[in-house]
Amino acid sequence: MSQTTKVRPMEMSLNSIWMLQPEYKGIRQSLENKGYTLKEQTRGILVVIASKGSIEIFVNPERRVLGIGSETSSKDLLVAYEDLDQVFLEVGMEPSNLMFVEFVGMYMVESTSSPLEKLSMLKIENDLLAKIGVVLEKDVATVGLSLTLKGANPTESNWFSLVIEPLYPSANKNYRVRVICRGRKEDVIDFVKNIEKRIPKIIDKIEGK
Repeated sequence: MSQTTKVRPMEMSLNSIWMLQPEYKGIRQSLENKGYTLKEQTRGILVVIASKGSIEIFVNPERRVLGIGSETSSKDLLVAYEDLDQVFLEVGMEPSNLMFVEFVGMYMVESTSSPLEKLSMLKIENDLLAKIGVVLEKDVATVGLSLTLKGANPTESNWFSLVIEPLYPSANKNYRVRVICRGRKEDVIDFVKNIEKRIPKIIDKIEGK
């Protein structure tokens, strides 16, 4: 892994999606007992119900989502998930009622190379870029990389997506990496524990290091 590759979280959330509506009143009380400050702040379709340090706990009642958000630390995110996991037990939420867990992360990755240049050098098989260029009457290049699991469907409970592109305000210095990992709780938690170590290795592959 390159010693010059720096990863900085921009926005992260770790969400639990339930089959039946969670018991929000009991959850709020249990969170307060664990040192969280109770809130009631609406942000679009989300309602922030509690916070502690860099962590916010939010809900989306329409989709039966209980989530944790942070802009600074995946470690704090995981600690808060342990708290929330304990809360679920305390209020009697059945583990079988949990449909899946989803992590969504956005990162800025600083590089000594130009992301715009490195991503435009990626090759696509069968001269597809040239063929598209003919249609557009333009000389086109890639400016990003989007990956998922073979045969996967984004509407299913198991899903993975990785998108790497230049962070356009600083496209010659920084990458923007967006990742989604959805599935079994244990698998998603393990993914979150390792993703910030893996991102620099992926960038090194792109840059040919």
